[in-house]
Amino acid sequence: MKAIIFNSGIGKRMGALTANNPKSMVRLANGETIFERQIRILSDNGIKEFVITSGPYEEQLIAVTEKKAYSDCKFTFVKNPIYDKSNYIYSLYLAKDKLDDDFLMLHGDLVFNNGIVEKILSDKNPSTCLINKKKALPEKDFKGRICDGKLREVSINIFDSDCFTFQPLYKLDKATLGAWLDNVCDYIENRNINSVYAENALNEITDGLNIIPISYEDDYVEEIDNEDDYIRVCRDIQIFDAKEQKTVGSVAQIGEYLKKNNINKPLAVISKFLLESDTTKTLEGFCTPVYFSDFKPNPIYDDVIKAKKAYIKNGCDCIISIGGGSAIDTAKALKLFLPLDGEECLLNKEHIYVNIKHIAVPTTAGTGSEATRFSVIYYNGEKQSLTDVSIIPDLVVLDPKFLETLPENQKTATVLDALCQATESIWSVNANEASIDYAKKAIDLIIKNAHSYMQGVSSALVPIQIGANLSGRAINITQTTAAHAMSYKITSLFGVPHGAAVAMCMIPVWEYYNLHSDKSSNARSLIAEAYGADSIEGAFEIFKNICELLSLKTTVVATKAQLEALVDGVNPERLKNYPISLTKDGIRSLYEKIVKVK
Repeated sequence: MKAIIFNSGIGKRMGALTANNPKSMVRLANGETIFERQIRILSDNGIKEFVITSGPYEEQLIAVTEKKAYSDCKFTFVKNPIYDKSNYIYSLYLAKDKLDDDFLMLHGDLVFNNGIVEKILSDKNPSTCLINKKKALPEKDFKGRICDGKLREVSINIFDSDCFTFQPLYKLDKATLGAWLDNVCDYIENRNINSVYAENALNEITDGLNIIPISYEDDYVEEIDNEDDYIRVCRDIQIFDAKEQKTVGSVAQIGEYLKKNNINKPLAVISKFLLESDTTKTLEGFCTPVYFSDFKPNPIYDDVIKAKKAYIKNGCDCIISIGGGSAIDTAKALKLFLPLDGEECLLNKEHIYVNIKHIAVPTTAGTGSEATRFSVIYYNGEKQSLTDVSIIPDLVVLDPKFLETLPENQKTATVLDALCQATESIWSVNANEASIDYAKKAIDLIIKNAHSYMQGVSSALVPIQIGANLSGRAINITQTTAAHAMSYKITSLFGVPHGAAVAMCMIPVWEYYNLHSDKSSNARSLIAEAYGADSIEGAFEIFKNICELLSLKTTVVATKAQLEALVDGVNPERLKNYPISLTKDGIRSLYEKIVKVK
């Protein structure tokens, strides 16, 4: 199977976004262009040969294909010299001699998820198209007429009961594509028609073809025609991509992924205590890893720069993080810094997308860092919160064996962190349907298994691990709120483990929420439901009981100066996610419930 991508258009409805580049070279929210996203997803699914039609700015498309990540792919370019006077039927005509196999055929402005490509390629029918029966028929975009289970017509101007929303992503066997090409040639050579859709030629011959529709109702496939489309797609595809993050349950399953992606020499960012473990032996059975463990428990900027130098010096081709949040944060920051040049500080440089795979192997179950777009490092003693959707790991290994030997204090802190994250994400002003679903599932798993987990019951390991991961997925969408914002300085000033500090702050923050939030707020009922309580007050009692069960220390002793340092140290950006306004005096009053001034 090969692919042909039509990239000959101008994209004149995109305004300034296409002033100096074709539409397919517009960058999505993660910094990746539409074109590179298409190439990445298709090549990840085994398609290694591409025919690319082009118009203006062909050199920009070529530059993408010359990246190291696509060195195992073959690209053939076909330039349409009259791109501004023809439609893609003429580009298809020009490429006819290159189309000698089964092909995926798609437009260059199409943004789609990985799952739909997997679905198309695995479908038993040799020729398929995409329809969506749930979406309302678009006024000005393609509809597909389906008769007797087959594609009969593709047009903008059909609105009958047998017509459905349609996207131009076809799988065509050689014979079907050949028949379409023959009619395209007739249009161009005999009728002198080059400014209609290629579907005009297809519609005349569909009676003799067998193109079977596949539903994309549960997938994401959208064209970007204008700036409004661009804004919407950038927002929506982030959520969809995060949902599709691949997860496996054992380090032993990494090998298949490495082989599929032609990875031979990963840089393993690994906690020191794991260097002589069975994990490294397993990894070495699949590849030749380069180990990097020279990072601090709270990783600093210089640690990441050292990791970058090790990656480049050794010619690595992937990142694997093995450890707790420190290892994963270091690896995420490394991916962000790898494409950036220069000797000056990289923190303030514009992020550049790079297609380097990151496999995360968390050895604790707390922050869900393996599922988020956030990384925390320190520079000159100051916390730096790095955020970019491109650093969400590509593959996550949730292997329960790592939780078996965790010390009790670490288990307590991490499980509380996960529970607080999930709860905060429900009342966050950024909550949506997806984040709420993740959070409710996380809370349910954690409260049902926390006691058994602390008692060392092996059957509780996987539910706790999944619960923490789901809390990370929820917070990846919503970000943390007041409890987290208040916790960081408690950790830095008093050495309280992060999760315990969050839970300590959560008690007054939640109490404040109960008193000041709108009694009819949907979030209140959702939190109650997640905790299996009749009310949010009942949920709060369950939370406090869990904290007591886990022997959470709920106060710290501080000087007055330290109390003021806590108040001044709260990140105002995180407070914006909390649904109730908090003044400086309000924050102080919350701290006074957990800080005993000596």
